Amino acid sequence: MSMNVRIVLMVIIGCGITVQRESEKGEPSIAIVGAGMAGLSTARRLLELGIDSFDIFEGLDRIGGRIHPVAYEDGYLQMGAQFINGAQNPLYKIAEKLDLLAEVVSDTAHVDKANYMHGQQKIDRNDIDAFLEFIKPLDHKYREIAKHNETVARRYSFKELFTLDYMRFLSENEISAGRRHVFDALARSFRSYWEFEWAADWSDLSVHVLREWDDQGPECESFATNKIGYRAILDEISRPIPSRAFHFNHTVDNIRISQLDGRIHVTTNRGLHPRVYDYIIVTSSLGVLKKYHHTMFTPPLARQKIEAIQKIGFGGSTKVFFEWENKFWPNDTYSIAPLPVKGMARDEVDIFEQETTILQTIDWAPNVLCGWYAGKGHAMVDNLSDEELSQKITRLLRDMYDDQDIEPPQKIIRSKLTKNELLLGSYSYMTPVQAMSRISHSQLAIPVKHSGRPRVLFAGEATHHRLFQTAIGAYLSGRREVDRALNDWNTFTRNATLSAIKKSGKASAADLSPSKISTSDIKTAVYNMIERETMQ
Repeated sequence: MSMNVRIVLMVIIGCGITVQRESEKGEPSIAIVGAGMAGLSTARRLLELGIDSFDIFEGLDRIGGRIHPVAYEDGYLQMGAQFINGAQNPLYKIAEKLDLLAEVVSDTAHVDKANYMHGQQKIDRNDIDAFLEFIKPLDHKYREIAKHNETVARRYSFKELFTLDYMRFLSENEISAGRRHVFDALARSFRSYWEFEWAADWSDLSVHVLREWDDQGPECESFATNKIGYRAILDEISRPIPSRAFHFNHTVDNIRISQLDGRIHVTTNRGLHPRVYDYIIVTSSLGVLKKYHHTMFTPPLARQKIEAIQKIGFGGSTKVFFEWENKFWPNDTYSIAPLPVKGMARDEVDIFEQETTILQTIDWAPNVLCGWYAGKGHAMVDNLSDEELSQKITRLLRDMYDDQDIEPPQKIIRSKLTKNELLLGSYSYMTPVQAMSRISHSQLAIPVKHSGRPRVLFAGEATHHRLFQTAIGAYLSGRREVDRALNDWNTFTRNATLSAIKKSGKASAADLSPSKISTSDIKTAVYNMIERETMQ
């Protein structure tokens, strides 16, 4: 054994560095909470760096988390992520390699291309066209405000800005009384555009989000995936991860940092896990952190961390797939916008009909319509039974198509994210309170430290300062936290080694060079030590 290796062994023993038998390469022991996009990318990054001994605790019985492709005929209904934002990112490259990209889609396509259906209601098509012309420049206008008027952008929500423009539009066009109700109904589609995109009630969505968020691609465009979509992306990322790493149906209840040595003890719904970890990377949704952070971490999180968890928004944007035995819409339909008007179709339009603003067709599943629900609509639809949903959607469509022979859907396919205690919603957004407090999403990524070293690290879409609310942000954040943990591990181990060499007086100045005491030296020394212990 070389002098350097003997010195490294002295350091490991003298400094009290704990080495578990299962870590045969002298690697840090790492736990990952969650097998969603961030958790899977964390594991892949560890494998890339030569570390294959880690544990993934997943409360569900599957990978993907909030990304949930559901098998349907010869494809998958994408319950979660469906689009890829921009081409300058690794998920686009994976999708391109696997031939998963279908088309470039405008964020406003579901509104711009919608068939507005209003049945026997006396609605003038000129009013619909006037409204569409009115909203056309607003997206660009709000983006310019976000870029150039930070005070207004931080202070106001999208609802507040739109209300100012809308009231001006009504006044300038002398729209009042019953005709006003038509435009109120049309305004629901514009509201839904912002709420679908950001998973937020637009009254709680800061305009400043348009300045913070950046996918480095053309504004208002994204790439739609084909009928396989994110199923193939998840499989590609998870393919090299050893099955032994996954602990499905294991919900992490508590993460405790030992005050003695800073190592991590994990308690799941199965009890205290026997393995102790150097680092744990938490990829739980912000919704889970909001609800359970006070019991999930010991010691409790710092005040600044809790403030970020509380003030950053986390909302819902979900899809409900309705399947009919016999389709009743034309083959060239892109999307359907039911338009029930107060005082015409109904004395009052109930919340379900207010929130059912868009039903989108699926080119490869011709008998299916996809209803999008966001903001208040997500929780509302999750609280309805399938029978209630069927009754309400049938009544709405019969009236808006003026066809009482339309049959109820024969199947409803959905996932109730807001009812799932392991998810509790879809993704994060920026609230006005967050914007006014100048809290960045990146504050969620600040690790919990012990003796100045990161021990509990955080990944997930909500921790990415520019690509929050995207699968890309989740993917990149997992890799980021692996690099943070291993940089700490290598720095600490090397510094401890150099310190011990200096104290020993058994090495020359040349031996103290980092090039002389490498990570491979340390790994080899630990491996040899374990081998000798095993032989005894």
